[in-house]
Amino acid sequence: MKIFGRVILALVAILLGLGFGFFSKDVFRGDNLKVDRLQTLLGGPVPQEAPVDTFQANFDHIIANYERKLDRTEMLHSAMAGLASSLGDPHTNYLDPEFTESFTMETRGDLVGIGARLSEDPLGAKIVSVFKNGPADRAGIKANDIIASVGSEQVGGTPVDDIVDKVRGEEGTTVNLKVVRDGASSPLPFSITRQRVEIPTVESKMLAGKIGYMQVSGFSQPTPYQFEEAIREAMAQGATGIIVDMRGNPGGLLEAAAEMLSLFVSDKPVVTMKVRNDRTATTNTLAGRTIEGMPPVVVLVNEESASAAEIFAGALRDYGRAVLVGEHTYGKASVQDLKALSDGASAKITIAKYLLPSGEDISRKIDDDGVYVSGGIKPEVHVKLEINENTVFGEPGKDNQLDKAIEILKGNRTGL
Repeated sequence: MKIFGRVILALVAILLGLGFGFFSKDVFRGDNLKVDRLQTLLGGPVPQEAPVDTFQANFDHIIANYERKLDRTEMLHSAMAGLASSLGDPHTNYLDPEFTESFTMETRGDLVGIGARLSEDPLGAKIVSVFKNGPADRAGIKANDIIASVGSEQVGGTPVDDIVDKVRGEEGTTVNLKVVRDGASSPLPFSITRQRVEIPTVESKMLAGKIGYMQVSGFSQPTPYQFEEAIREAMAQGATGIIVDMRGNPGGLLEAAAEMLSLFVSDKPVVTMKVRNDRTATTNTLAGRTIEGMPPVVVLVNEESASAAEIFAGALRDYGRAVLVGEHTYGKASVQDLKALSDGASAKITIAKYLLPSGEDISRKIDDDGVYVSGGIKPEVHVKLEINENTVFGEPGKDNQLDKAIEILKGNRTGL
């Protein structure tokens, strides 16, 4: 027993000596005690460095040692974008402050400017459409006019996004434009006061045969009441059918789609979302908002109809309130949440997958080359858009998908 006791004491002494050896160097250098060294010797677990500390150390090392001076803010934005990209989800994104501002404006559905949509043109920027009762409309700007100069600067050959930035500005300030118009012998001058204007996401007209046509370009905060206004106006004019054109609509707010669907069905599921840990949540339409006497509805869709556009079209189909015409939709069966960050940036993160009211999963599937395999909503009436020199999107007689929708509403249901 005495020998055994001496062996134990000797081992304790050795361990204490080794421990002092590990600790003393740190103490004499003024460093914190590195317990992990002793744990390593004893075969215990080694504390892992927190990922944020590893990132910070490498970030600082690159900033300090790269061959040229780097912008820390730009580096951080790139790193955050890489973090989101690493998830392999095309719908989870890091949005830098500039993009966040633009995205928020889109979602809110308003902007400060003259109230017009612009497109590329060799002479400057072509006016695609003028917002009704906006500053440009009141000033006399017309569709197909071309903005040739902004202030004293000629803008021919300038990218349209740069021209848009020049036209926009602080609310209440004035922008001077010179506009080229067919039939005018020289550019026309306009002085327009910038104002906050609502972006129209629903544009409507009456077609022959008393058919109301509504093109919905997105789902922002003002979209539901713009849509309801268009529906009621069409019905007041005696519409016998309604065409809702969702082609090229990338989606937007789920709440907007649910509110629009409330005009058709009361207190019914819109989507069932499968969230983390196998939990589910259901979004319903509002109660008591349905419009009585709604005429038959056809919804036009294509592969660029996504997200809220698919939810709207799919729910109307599932509840038997519309016939879908066109080509299969995109297949974006996920819901994102926008999280504001402290520096004006934001993170758009997928928080759920959703199913349509019927329980259908429309998730898009692609092959290794990124080519569509399956998914999306397949319309009851499949019609491929014929594109030629006479094709005009949304114009009867020049848009064969629209022509099929008109045919169905007139009672000739060939192809159903």
